[in-house]
Amino acid sequence: MPTVTTPTAAVPDTMMPFGQMPFGQMPFGQMMDPLAMSRLAFDWWRLCIESSQVIALRSMRMMQGGAVAQREAVRMVSEKWETAALLGMSAATGQAGNTPEAAMRGAMQRYQTKVSANRRRLSR
Repeated sequence: MPTVTTPTAAVPDTMMPFGQMPFGQMPFGQMMDPLAMSRLAFDWWRLCIESSQVIALRSMRMMQGGAVAQREAVRMVSEKWETAALLGMSAATGQAGNTPEAAMRGAMQRYQTKVSANRRRLSR
């Protein structure tokens, strides 16, 4: 039975998968900001807190019933679909960013903008 051998060519550092990259180095030779994950984690935490406020405010508005509750429910669902579609399109077309950090930051900023606007609107 013949043995099959595969050629083993040296893979340049810029082509290695994420799991084989040296610590702190991103694909294509980019270096990761050491505080990037901390900033992302804090921004994510802030988004989660503000989102929970919007959920509480929307719940109170919907419990009142009537036309106001109906408009709020329609607005909530349409905003979610719109934002998810825009993020999906930006990721599919490469506009989300060239690093995982940039893609995550862009997605969080888009959601943060919507959540902040909703919190201000619902707090009036």
